[in-house]
Formats: sequence, C-alpha cells, structure tokens
Amino acid sequence: MPYENCWERHGVVKHFSGFVTADEFVRSAEDIAAHPDFDGFTYIVNDFSESVGHGIDAEALERIAVIRFGSMAVNQRIRVIVVGTDPRVRALVNAVAAPPLVGSHPTVSVSDMRRARIWLLEHPAANR
Repeated sequence: MPYENCWERHGVVKHFSGFVTADEFVRSAEDIAAHPDFDGFTYIVNDFSESVGHGIDAEALERIAVIRFGSMAVNQRIRVIVVGTDPRVRALVNAVAAPPLVGSHPTVSVSDMRRARIWLLEHPAANR
C-alpha cells in the first residue's frame, strides 16, 4: 500500500511512498473522513516526502472536493498540510486554491515534517 495513516490524538499523518495513484489518494481521504473521531480532528498531514511521483489529476481533485466539502459540514477546524519538495506535489497545494476546492479546509505546503509540526503549533485550529 503506497500510504499509511498514522492516527494521532488531534489528527492524522498520511505517509505516502512510491508512486501514488489518483484512486489511492482519494481512498486515503475517504478513510479519514469516515474515521469515528473525525469530528475532533484539527489537522491532516499529507506526507509525500517518500513518494516518487503521483497520478493525481483534475478528476481526483473533484472527488477530493466532494469529500472536503462534505467533511466541512462535520468539522470546519481541520487544517491540511502537504509535505514534500517535488514541484508536482506543491502544484497540488496551488490547485486547492482554485475551484473546485477553494473555500474548503485551509491548506499549506512545507518541505519537511519538522516544518509541518512547527506550522501546526504556530497556526492553532480556529473555532468555526
């Protein structure tokens, strides 16, 4: 499996490895949205630092948009962090600033997990 969900007290870190297909990325989002503790989560970290590429396309982003907007009805406090230095992964973060994902969970990109943890501490979850 090219991803592993590591459940934490207030969120989840998804570690991706190898080549990540669009279906696998969508499935990882579905896993989290269906988690029984989802309503208490404050972050989701997508760690692509060990991936070698991805096939996440516009159709997959539309499927993610459906999951994200549905999940916002349950939990608006989530922040999403994307970890990685691959320009294609960083392009995913730019894609969420445009339709169909604009207005969903705030999403940022950082280069490594240390920076992700610092960002989470510096940007506490809002009470929406």
